[in-house]
Amino acid sequence: MSASRRQVIALILAGIFPGLGQFYNRQPLKGAVFLAAGAIASWLLGRAMPADLLAPVHLGPTLLMPLLGLLVVWIWSAIDAWRVGGG
Repeated sequence: MSASRRQVIALILAGIFPGLGQFYNRQPLKGAVFLAAGAIASWLLGRAMPADLLAPVHLGPTLLMPLLGLLVVWIWSAIDAWRVGGG
């Protein structure tokens, strides 16, 4: 399989959830770390969301910090999966 195809598959998997691209690239420890960080950030974000999803959302630090944390982990995981998948 070509390097660019492996990169694309790893990027898609990392886009589904952080850590999956690392598992595909045969990096189980790094994949577990990204998976755990993504799961924790997702859990924190879920707890910060209001119970009524139709209610107006106030973007305070309680909601913004887990959201930014998840975004950083997700982007970092995708970039890492892409770079390692190529070589």
